[in-house]
Amino acid sequence: MRAVQKITVINKGGYVFNYSVQWLGSDGRWVTSTWNSGNYPVAQSVTTPPLETIGVPADALAVTVYGHAVLGSSGQGTPFVAYAANDQIATYEAVGTTIIGFAINLIE
Repeated sequence: MRAVQKITVINKGGYVFNYSVQWLGSDGRWVTSTWNSGNYPVAQSVTTPPLETIGVPADALAVTVYGHAVLGSSGQGTPFVAYAANDQIATYEAVGTTIIGFAINLIE
């Protein structure tokens, strides 16, 4: 699992998009950050602040994005990443339409 300190999501879907960050705690439960990217259109991207500043703990078992196509589908990014204070950025692409083929995929 790739270790990163920030996450970027590029909106390549046919919708307005926003996302939050989720992490899997040591208790086996997913937690969603209160931080949100805000809505942004196709062909734009938003990068999180350093994950530790939005609540991701050092012992998180996995980290991902939870994205929303406005007026459409929602879901987690795949595959997941790990958190580390290392200045690395994971980049995901949000693709598809509000109903068909919605996905958030790790590209680097």
